[in-house]
Amino acid sequence: MRIPLLLNRILVVIILFLIGCSSPQSIYYIDSQSGNDANIGTLKKPFKSIEKVNSLQLKVGNSVLFAGKQTFAGTLKLTALAGTKDQPIVVGSYGNGRAIINGGNENSIRADSCSWLQIKNMVVTGNGRLKGNKGSGVEFRKVQNCTIDSLDASGFLWSGVKAVGGKNLRITNVYAHDNGFSGINVESDGQDSGGLEGSGQKTFHNVYIANCKAENNPGCPAVLNNHSGNGILIGGVTNGTIEYCEAMTNGWDMPREGNGPVGIWAYQSDSIIIQYCYSHDNQTSEKGKDGGGFDFDGGITNSVMQHNFSANNEGVGYGLFQYYGASVWKNNIVRNNISYNDGRKNGQAGFLMWIGEGSPEPISDCQIYENTVVNCYGHAVNFEPGNYSGFNFRNNVFLLTAHSLSFVNGNYTGATFVNNQVWSINRNIPLAFPEDKEVILADPKIKIPENETDLPKSVREVNEMIFFKTQTK
Repeated sequence: MRIPLLLNRILVVIILFLIGCSSPQSIYYIDSQSGNDANIGTLKKPFKSIEKVNSLQLKVGNSVLFAGKQTFAGTLKLTALAGTKDQPIVVGSYGNGRAIINGGNENSIRADSCSWLQIKNMVVTGNGRLKGNKGSGVEFRKVQNCTIDSLDASGFLWSGVKAVGGKNLRITNVYAHDNGFSGINVESDGQDSGGLEGSGQKTFHNVYIANCKAENNPGCPAVLNNHSGNGILIGGVTNGTIEYCEAMTNGWDMPREGNGPVGIWAYQSDSIIIQYCYSHDNQTSEKGKDGGGFDFDGGITNSVMQHNFSANNEGVGYGLFQYYGASVWKNNIVRNNISYNDGRKNGQAGFLMWIGEGSPEPISDCQIYENTVVNCYGHAVNFEPGNYSGFNFRNNVFLLTAHSLSFVNGNYTGATFVNNQVWSINRNIPLAFPEDKEVILADPKIKIPENETDLPKSVREVNEMIFFKTQTK
């Protein structure tokens, strides 16, 4: 009786061994120096090129790993890949450091109609926005449940990261710099908007952007009829969060006059939260508009902007705008934010309200409270002419430090001011504030920086900042 039992056990071992030998490979390795596309793609026998990877039929749970600190030329093209929540398809690096994909004049990575795909721990580079590149670093189209993490993206005409259409997208720990149109851009449907892929509908559901930095994205030479040079921009999104992000020194080379770029902003979207972000030193073209820190632009509804810090932007710290063609702008909150010396070129204030020409849909119902504005250019709040029904400014602190003209400027109707504290440092008596019947005319004794070098150097330092806190109210 023992012999048949032993034979059965041997047979089971043989079958398991054969199954193991025939199981599909789960990880593919690519090494531009020691690899060969005739290899089988294992760690010891890696592939060599992106072209080989593009020929693979990647399946659930597969990983494609490029050798760290090596450069791979070309565009990685990923189409109709379908991972799962527990077994995503992963593209990343292995070994020492991050792999570099140089897209030349095109995209570095493009993914179409993919789900549960992760791009992480990589560098993507292009030839430069003025040197022939026509793409973006990582471009997603119609993706679902996808992630971009720990990416450095530079040298592209359009964006370091661009996504058009889809749902459930996470973009984290991205450094997007030296691109043309923007650092990071998410749009819903690609509708034409003055030469751009804009968003008409709020159909991109669930976008999360965090711990990203958009720096020195100057402007796009291909866009002559609309804005460019943005830091982080989302449009057509329902349920989106941007948090702990930084935008700086963007927009200075927009190749046109007219409406311009902003550091961090959203438009034609619903249920957006922008919080704990730092937007500073952003610019616009010589005769361009905007160049501000943050913006809830046309068609924003049911959204919150809170706990952000804006400083030294050419445009205002916080723009609340409505343009012709956008849907209704309504039911938004702006609270617990700081603006420091924003608007040196456009707006001359911490806040600016604007309604475009052509009888756009209404802009109304915004609660603006417990914000702090310190400004040396003349105003705390500025209005372009229009009706801003239901705009309520309450419990804010407005401090003018130089060139004090008025706390509120412009011709407007509908907006109200209640219980705000205001003060002007460079006058012997406080400025009048007739717009607020319950105004507190008292020095808030805010500690402000003595030098520009005292300002935070990163978004992490904002929460540790000792400035802009009131001692009395």
